Amino acid sequence: MGQYLQVAVRAFGVSAILVIVAVASRQVYLRVAAEAGSAGGEEDPAAMMLIRCEAMHSRLQNRPVSEDAADADEVPRARCMES
Repeated sequence: MGQYLQVAVRAFGVSAILVIVAVASRQVYLRVAAEAGSAGGEEDPAAMMLIRCEAMHSRLQNRPVSEDAADADEVPRARCMES
């Protein structure tokens, strides 16, 4: 019984460390993304949100977004306008 408890405690410790590393790396990613987003602060926030929405939909569908399409003033899709 003690053997199983020792394995369970080790598994719990390893999983706790993994969760801490994941949370820390997410915070670093969010901070870097926020700083990168604030560098181009002269653009319209609504337009930037629509571009990000379209990029996210494209990533979810495994279709890369071209830089020209992201920079062009295109009519946004209805799904991003609704959200």
